[in-house]
Amino acid sequence: MQRHAGFVAVLGAVAAAAQTPERVRTPANSPIQSITIAGNKSLTTDAILTASGLFIDGNGGSATFEAARDRLLDTGYFDLVSYSFKQQNQGFAVAFTVKDVKEVYPVRAEALPITPDKLTRILQSNDPLFNGVLPGTKRVIDRAALLIEQSLAADHPDLHIRAKVVATGPERYEIQFSPAEGLPIIADVTFEGSQAATSGELRLAMIEGAIGQPFSDASIHALLDRLIRPAYEKQGYMAVSFPKITSKPDAAVKGVDVHVTVVDGPQFRLGEVSVRGPLPNDARRILGIAKVPRMDLINFDEFTQAVPRILDALHNEGYLDATVAVDRSIDNAKLIVDVWFDANPGALYTFGRLEVIGLGLDGEAAIRKMWGVKPGDPFPAGYQDRFVRGVKDEQMFDNLGDITVMPNINRQTHVVNVTIFFAAAPAPTKRGTRF
Repeated sequence: MQRHAGFVAVLGAVAAAAQTPERVRTPANSPIQSITIAGNKSLTTDAILTASGLFIDGNGGSATFEAARDRLLDTGYFDLVSYSFKQQNQGFAVAFTVKDVKEVYPVRAEALPITPDKLTRILQSNDPLFNGVLPGTKRVIDRAALLIEQSLAADHPDLHIRAKVVATGPERYEIQFSPAEGLPIIADVTFEGSQAATSGELRLAMIEGAIGQPFSDASIHALLDRLIRPAYEKQGYMAVSFPKITSKPDAAVKGVDVHVTVVDGPQFRLGEVSVRGPLPNDARRILGIAKVPRMDLINFDEFTQAVPRILDALHNEGYLDATVAVDRSIDNAKLIVDVWFDANPGALYTFGRLEVIGLGLDGEAAIRKMWGVKPGDPFPAGYQDRFVRGVKDEQMFDNLGDITVMPNINRQTHVVNVTIFFAAAPAPTKRGTRF
């Protein structure tokens, strides 16, 4: 029995020696052994690491990683930031998953004493995540405006800057930095350099549309494109440019005088005229509707004026969603411009049913007889309004009040139903008896 007990004791000692040593826990603040970033689309891993404040061999721990997550969220560049970590070689391996903000926009300085390059340098030096675009949230753009203001404070101590997201075109936006008191107003515009038009003619063309408008690089170029460029393109000057634009405070009013240098460029001849899009086989008909006259030197204004004619024709054929645009390709070597209409008819809409409310049986019958579009026919755009005008002109009914027409256009079935409401004329007001 004693021998058996001794044997058991020996076995217990052997078993104890064979057990795995107790695992040593990584201290709460230990070196970071590795950092990984996942989910970023437009922002680089290095930039995100810099913004997080973490680095290899720096102290890690749950509090440290939580603070890094908060710093990343505070930048405004991410919709989501999450992290996980584990022990690795007496330190930590941490992994971040991020989701970039989608709504980011290019930046521009307007009416500020700063070049585009300097604007970029200021933002890059203070924001490791800036890569030419910024999220459009108020917190982010206000922070960027303050950075710019502080950078310019030494030379411009009274300058205050605001930032806002502005539209620059269809579905195009940018973040604009400008003086907090607003952009200066255009007081006058003068020109030099043009041989195709006098400076007086150009100034007159700008007076009505430009004077009193806010001045910025973007706005003055937009005004020149809208008010001046078409006048040159009428004469075939398709490469007209405005290479130098200067401004100075106006001496008489609170605003700026703008001076524009114009380079006419050569005149261009018209090349090929075509139709693109879903209607290339209908090109002859589309060009017939356009009614663009024959020309040697291109007058692009004729093509611009043809767009609504084509659009109206397609709408009247029942293509209520039709779109038409005009574009061109300029051959600067041959001085030739090819022009095309991009005509997309969309779906064909047909007429469904007519409902007449407010008339008796005879009146309703008369209206239905006048209605010219049959069920299943293509429905011309605006037909219901023209019909109501005709009813009023005919003066078919006595004591007739307002006529209200309501088209119901179904964009899924491409069927148009129309309801016409006829109201009785209001009773005449009785005059009081005078004594």
